[in-house]
Amino acid sequence: MFQVDKYYPVQGSNKFQTVSFPITKAVAVDFGAQTTANGTVALMTIPKGSIVLGFVVRMTELLVSTTAATIQFGFTGVGGMLSTAHGSGAATIGDIITGNGNSELSSKTYQLAYVLTADDTFDLILAADKPSAGKADCFITYIPVPDGDIDTANFVSFVTT
Repeated sequence: MFQVDKYYPVQGSNKFQTVSFPITKAVAVDFGAQTTANGTVALMTIPKGSIVLGFVVRMTELLVSTTAATIQFGFTGVGGMLSTAHGSGAATIGDIITGNGNSELSSKTYQLAYVLTADDTFDLILAADKPSAGKADCFITYIPVPDGDIDTANFVSFVTT
């Protein structure tokens, strides 16, 4: 159905365990393998306190459905970063789906990073029916909560006033 946990760390941190840095997690989704016909499929969980910077979904196979099935991606729990819904034939190979409604002029709220006040899942939302075929790669970028205590030894320089 999907593969989880490919990490793409962004350069800029010396201490992985104690200092947070942006991470992009990747998930491969196969719509034809979905067993849920209507509803939400949690693809991964992002922990409380993380700063979600955004997501991008790249279609790798044409979305096909013999019914009026639609797909949508995003966070539906404590935030609200959702893509627009796409139906059969509307999401083709190479299409990019984002969490801002696919328009630079859409609601500015959906383009801003936000802090999760509780654990939240990145979801695939299926409506009307399940697609019969189609694949996509999802990339979610966020800054995780630091692990453990942070002290001055974790910084290159420390400024006091």
